[in-house]
Amino acid sequence: MVQREGVRQVQKWGVQERTPFEWMTYVTEEVGETAKAISEHEYRGGMQSTVVKEAIQAATLLLKIAEMYILPIPYNKKR
Repeated sequence: MVQREGVRQVQKWGVQERTPFEWMTYVTEEVGETAKAISEHEYRGGMQSTVVKEAIQAATLLLKIAEMYILPIPYNKKR
């Protein structure tokens, strides 16, 4: 699921070169959207699929951060 979302994001946005701090901003947004989806599901009959979608998007972005510290990329020289 995460791999498929990663491909979808690249198709939608292209390959993006961001700093870990920039990615963390996006992650924080997605975690907030996940929290909202969980709240909607628990208390207002929101869709379970929305929780899953948001969680996968957050996980995909977190994986991008992890990959920055594993894979050789030019803007991550402090390893």
